[in-house]
Amino acid sequence: MQLFLAFVVALSITAALIPPLAHWAPRVGLTDAPGPRKVHSAPVPRVGGIAMAAGILVPALFMLNLNAALDGMFAGLLVLLIVGVWDDRVNASYWSKFLGQFAAVALCMHIGDIRIDTLAFGELPAAVSWVLTFVFLVGVTNAVNLSDGLDGLAGGMAMLCLAGIALLAAMSGNGLVIAVATIEAGAILGFLRFNTHPARVFMGDGGSQVLGFSIGVLAILATQGENVAVSAALPLLLIGVPIIDTCGVMVRRLLEGRSPFSSDRNHLHHKLLYLGFDHRAAVILIYGLQAALFLLAFFLRFESDLLIGSLFCGFAIAALGTLRWLGRIGWRADTGVWRHARPDGSIERWVFARLPQGRLQWLALLAMGAALSAYVAMTLVISDRVDGDLGILCVGVLGALLILLNVARSESSRVWVDRAAAYVGVVLIVYLDQTAPGKSELVVSASWTLLAITGAAALLRFWLSPARRIEVTSLDVLVVFIAVVLPNLAGSIPLPADLPAGITKAIVLLYVVEVLFGMDLRRNVPRAALALTFGVIAARSLITQIL
Repeated sequence: MQLFLAFVVALSITAALIPPLAHWAPRVGLTDAPGPRKVHSAPVPRVGGIAMAAGILVPALFMLNLNAALDGMFAGLLVLLIVGVWDDRVNASYWSKFLGQFAAVALCMHIGDIRIDTLAFGELPAAVSWVLTFVFLVGVTNAVNLSDGLDGLAGGMAMLCLAGIALLAAMSGNGLVIAVATIEAGAILGFLRFNTHPARVFMGDGGSQVLGFSIGVLAILATQGENVAVSAALPLLLIGVPIIDTCGVMVRRLLEGRSPFSSDRNHLHHKLLYLGFDHRAAVILIYGLQAALFLLAFFLRFESDLLIGSLFCGFAIAALGTLRWLGRIGWRADTGVWRHARPDGSIERWVFARLPQGRLQWLALLAMGAALSAYVAMTLVISDRVDGDLGILCVGVLGALLILLNVARSESSRVWVDRAAAYVGVVLIVYLDQTAPGKSELVVSASWTLLAITGAAALLRFWLSPARRIEVTSLDVLVVFIAVVLPNLAGSIPLPADLPAGITKAIVLLYVVEVLFGMDLRRNVPRAALALTFGVIAARSLITQIL
């Protein structure tokens, strides 16, 4: 509970600070102007790093019992924040950035005694350990900084890195690393609300350097030490995509006879944009690469450093080689094989020629409504005992629903009331499903089948809609991956047995709710269904108390 509270506090502080900071940014010159290497066309405030730093430091300093290692990390973090914000304002040279990074890393290593002291061949000499740690932390700080090229990209990758670090720390019982990684993830999530494409705020160098530096420190703390059984080479995978991107760009610059610190448009995200992927697709693809490395790190966590290093190099060569090959043959995503699957270049036309679009929309809506109703009805039937607290909650929601619907002056306000009630209903139904005692295998299979039909029908109905009023953003993909995949990794985080399945069901139903609210439906039907659901739960609760 304390971890969850710290996560929420970090998220709330970050999200609350961004609007006033964004309003203040133009007055002090903290904006990112458009340019030849930029993908945005209007000035954007660079204050996300300040908000995230506050979101990290406040809960960490007031809610955790810090040790020397984390004291050193936060000291270096403050140095990088100051240097990064100054750089965001004046566009300093890369040597100025390096001086700030050198100072932050040296301060962190001195105060916290943070070192990479063991690798595959055993314990390292002290001098080698200090040099390797210094180079690693400076390198990771710059890698994340250089990856900040598209809306949501650096923040999302940092969140995936932190999820992997927290997972490894949980398996070795390192509570402080888990707590700090969770707090940072909360701060990033609060920032990504404003940074997902099209971004309203950038994190700036102040944010990207803080994230890169802290991820590097946490990766060392999670993989080094006497009580740590996992491989010391895992940070290569946990921070894999930024490292691959930075090394690939610098090698190419050197081969072309240029400075490795010169500017160009040869980063991974630039290459994907050149291949015809749009902004959102490019970010999601890079998330996918980092997620693949994340899963690779989990399944290889006890393997040798040599094996992990070899696989990392192979992954890097394959990823960069594939992009280079696609560029050479002139392949483009917007005119690729998928779009020419039919002679007329349109999969939709091929489908609609065999089954009219209107009929498909009607069938999809019918299947979605029938499967969803069957799932809710089955859950209410198998929940033979309902706690009194749930009954009181349902009565309260029903009362609030009736009052707010009558008070609301516009239909848009009523839709938000309906949506809030639907979210509560989803959570209640999934909770009753997951806590129902003595469910048979037939009932379990039936519930998953009905949910699969509901989700598939919702996707089909959304695809067929001429006005797609909801979009799957890169942030949606990130949250779904972390919420669904992490809890289901065997032997990862000790959670209640039914929680991973419950999270999956809730996410499916919440997206179904969004699809329903994006359609032109008569609102009385879903309102009546919600009222009936809350009424049945309240009645079952009353019966439970009487009996």
